[in-house]
Amino acid sequence: MAVQVSYPGVYIDEFTPGAPIQGVATNIAALVGVALRGPLDRPTRVTSWEQFQRVFGDEPVPGFYLWYAARGFFENGGTVCYVVRASDGDYDEASFDNRAGSPAIIVRARQPGVSGISVGVTEQHRLIAANTSLYRPAGVLQLQTGRDIELQPSQAWRFRAGDEITIAALGERRRVVRISGNVLRVSEAFVNAYAAGAAVRLADTQNSTRIVRLVSTVPVAPDALVTGTLLNFDPGGANVGGVVDSVQTEFMSDPLVPATTETSYRVTLRSPLGTGFSLDPGGTATPTQSEELRITVQLGGPTHYDNLAIDPAHPRYFVRIVNEAPAGLVEIQRLEPPPPTPLPENTLAGAALLALAGGAAENLAVLADVTSAVADAEFINALDTLRAIDEVTLIAIPDRRTAPVQQALVDHCQQLMDRFAIVDSNYDFSDDQHTDVEQQRTQLASERGYAALYYPWLRVSPKGSGEPMLAPPSGHVCGIIARSDASKGVHKAPANEIVNGAVGVERRMNKTDHGLLNLESINVIEQSGIGRPVLMGARTTATDLNWLHVSTRRLFNYLEESIQEGIRWAIFEPNNLQLWQKLRRSITDFLTRAWRDGALFGKTAEEAFYVRIDEELNPFSEQQLGRLYIEIGLRPTYPAEFIIVRIGIWPGGAEVSEG
Repeated sequence: MAVQVSYPGVYIDEFTPGAPIQGVATNIAALVGVALRGPLDRPTRVTSWEQFQRVFGDEPVPGFYLWYAARGFFENGGTVCYVVRASDGDYDEASFDNRAGSPAIIVRARQPGVSGISVGVTEQHRLIAANTSLYRPAGVLQLQTGRDIELQPSQAWRFRAGDEITIAALGERRRVVRISGNVLRVSEAFVNAYAAGAAVRLADTQNSTRIVRLVSTVPVAPDALVTGTLLNFDPGGANVGGVVDSVQTEFMSDPLVPATTETSYRVTLRSPLGTGFSLDPGGTATPTQSEELRITVQLGGPTHYDNLAIDPAHPRYFVRIVNEAPAGLVEIQRLEPPPPTPLPENTLAGAALLALAGGAAENLAVLADVTSAVADAEFINALDTLRAIDEVTLIAIPDRRTAPVQQALVDHCQQLMDRFAIVDSNYDFSDDQHTDVEQQRTQLASERGYAALYYPWLRVSPKGSGEPMLAPPSGHVCGIIARSDASKGVHKAPANEIVNGAVGVERRMNKTDHGLLNLESINVIEQSGIGRPVLMGARTTATDLNWLHVSTRRLFNYLEESIQEGIRWAIFEPNNLQLWQKLRRSITDFLTRAWRDGALFGKTAEEAFYVRIDEELNPFSEQQLGRLYIEIGLRPTYPAEFIIVRIGIWPGGAEVSEG
């Protein structure tokens, strides 16, 4: 909007160009498979091999390969992956209500099957410290002069700036802004004139009150009154309370008698009390308690989790404490969004020990059966949980290589258009001509190249001692791609790369076999002599040869998603020439950076790409419909897959010229 001018002078009018486009991450993988333990059908973010072992088990499941795939991912330079544990099992669980009777949490056994676990909830009420109660200082009016309220000696020091006071409890409220000796300076003068001897005290709380003061006969422990503590100022009564947002300790002393001291705690609540109650010092003092929980988990003997808090900001938030217990038997899922119930009624209600139910044991024989449609469905269901994880860019399913599951994996990537499938070959080949893997390749066609097939299997070290064992290569390949992206960029073909963590391959092949498989777009991991295995293929399963190479498909995934997220700010902006110029500038700057990094081919940026936003693309009729079309042309760099050196005989010669 133009600056509104009125007086002669210099005016400042700031303008903002289109926001720069940041490139999205390209090296975040997802692995789906069978694990020893861990959450079922729930993507779990893992950032180290040690974390994977803590969550999903430090032993592989016999006959399955997720454990080896995850190890291979991190051995080859991967840093972040999501792991989904596929299973035909189910958890024992039970639902628990809050005090208002609405479902609040689900408690679930950590392992599938009939667990025999019972869980109970006990409400705990704990004094913050001995005789903790609302602080209710009071005094006697000696003189009222404008905004100054003079009290009798040794009374004003118990008040603090910010307190709201009243005189003779007649309803007038004023905020204390300064204390000097026996005088309280208030925000504005009282309307009424009060006689000497009138009682001066804190004003009663109101619906909007967020600050209260507490006092205790002994110091409050540092962990007893913290952010997230749920306080009840009227236990047994109206259940008036709130969650602590901050606490300020106030040390006070009588200036006339310095040995007379008190400590109060100014508590700011996260939300208003929503009700009023009396702070009359002549009334009955009510203790202030914290509302806490004990959760008991019983299997044989009981395990108690005490002094738990309902609020996530508290150090002993009940979900975190139970779920992160090293040897815990259960985990808690808090239902979201929480019921619209005010505190403290939305805290958990007490419940006697309740047996968890509904679990079903995991049947590994079914999961391993390559003919089982039930197993296929379980892996596809686990794959579908990754639809909600936008940052995933690579997906592999090392534990299920049936056609329905691998086709579902390819379809998943094609539909979402922001991720790439790493597909494992089978290993039970019938002969040395590799006909099985060639047949498998025909079932994985992806028109625009959202998948790649890798062959053969790797020989890797087993858990513990023993001879090397065979494992599918997808986890290692995901790690190689993540490493290549981080060091060289997504436009670099992830090939001619050593496979860390592998000591050999399932079978070696000669150059002729390698060439035949490469022409079929099967990416070969080769091993020569006693050397280490090397990934020597970077082709997709595309039917459209524009998308033949892994680097081309993934480069476009990267550019498309980066631009999509980077120009979201333009939605609902006025569709005019100024917007077109901002968008063209933002996209051009981003693609220029990609060209300078070597992702696009051309001597100049103009040779490498173009960005078109004009009236031919956007006639008035399209603008009326709220549409804005942008056309971008890109010239990607392709991998030098074959390097041909022409060498011939040169007869030589001499050339004579006059000087």
